[in-house]
Amino acid sequence: MKKWQLEKLARVLVRTGVNIQPGETMVLQTDTVAIDLAREIVKEAFAAGAADVEAFIEDAEINHQKALNCSVETLRNLPEWKKEAIDSILRTGKGVQMGVRASRPSINADVPDDHLKAQAFAGNELRNVVRNYIHQGCLKWTGTVYPSMEWAKKVWPECDDETAYRNLENAICKMMRVDEDSDPVENWKKHCENLSVRSKKLNDFNFKSLHITSELGTDLTMDLVEDHIWCSAGEMGAQNVNAPYVANMPTEEVFSDPDFRSVNGIAYASFPLFISGKLVTDFWIRFENGKAVDCGASSNVEFLREALFRDETTRQLGEVALVSKQSPIRQMGKVFYNGLIDENAACHLAFGASFPDCVKNGTEMTKEELIARGVNFSVSHNDFMIGSDDIKVVGTTHDGRQITVMEHGDFVI
Repeated sequence: MKKWQLEKLARVLVRTGVNIQPGETMVLQTDTVAIDLAREIVKEAFAAGAADVEAFIEDAEINHQKALNCSVETLRNLPEWKKEAIDSILRTGKGVQMGVRASRPSINADVPDDHLKAQAFAGNELRNVVRNYIHQGCLKWTGTVYPSMEWAKKVWPECDDETAYRNLENAICKMMRVDEDSDPVENWKKHCENLSVRSKKLNDFNFKSLHITSELGTDLTMDLVEDHIWCSAGEMGAQNVNAPYVANMPTEEVFSDPDFRSVNGIAYASFPLFISGKLVTDFWIRFENGKAVDCGASSNVEFLREALFRDETTRQLGEVALVSKQSPIRQMGKVFYNGLIDENAACHLAFGASFPDCVKNGTEMTKEELIARGVNFSVSHNDFMIGSDDIKVVGTTHDGRQITVMEHGDFVI
């Protein structure tokens, strides 16, 4: 990337993403591919008044060798010191967390399935250290992406290496609202304001339930949790931290918590999904009385089943998110094979953990109180995309009115 691109990306990630304040310490989790951006992030964090930045840097090639050569038991067993290193910073109440990842879609193609699942299990355990504070609404955090050559060639296989890489660089900058002539912090301020208008409209309706349909075959009904909140960029968790932040960049969604007990019907995916390093394609999930009861896929269905039927909570939905087909990412006309990006190109659901932030005063409630309202607690959170150009979303109010929220893939409220 060009110097100005790195500097502007770092600026918006630090100043808008985690919105670091003087005296705070950043936990920066990244990998060697993204080291140039990581260095700029560290500079920007200190310029913003950070007390310290602790960088946890991994290398995909080293992790690949470990996945090939370590035993399943070793891969699955996450050392306590790794969790403690991050937890010791976050539990002070003065930590923020940022993740910067460069996708390597095919790097683990030669790794045995049981080794991939074991490594993914350990990775999820480490993410749960951060999730614990997210669910309490007391952590400013963000995640973003960085280009890799392998990823670029996956998205643009028809291009030579250099062209594919430049295409991915430019696409990431565009979706991050970074250009040579404007201030990305101001660009994101306007974007967050626009998303907030949309979430306010949804909150004003206070829907009891949603009915989602598409020509792919999706036909799904769900209640929303009592006193639910539709959240968007810059709003999530703001009541328990010292400044607004944007969890995940880019973002184009408004999202809330379904009542996990109420989901019925079938959801057909409109995008492929990476699970434990394997690409699951053309899949569907059927729900009855709030639980996934069956699923199918054109490829790697066993990985979908492993993630979905891991326990009772992973069979249940934790998120419903609405995204217009006018999303800048959708308009690029590409599948990026990356969950963070693809989920902001289409309406999506997630099986696994819900967000206590999406309930009024939810971060002040006990786990038992939230579960009683239909908020799902789980060790995992897996987004999958169902949005299409013909998706329709109809909300039913508590007095029985039916309001069309989305039609032909776009908002109509």
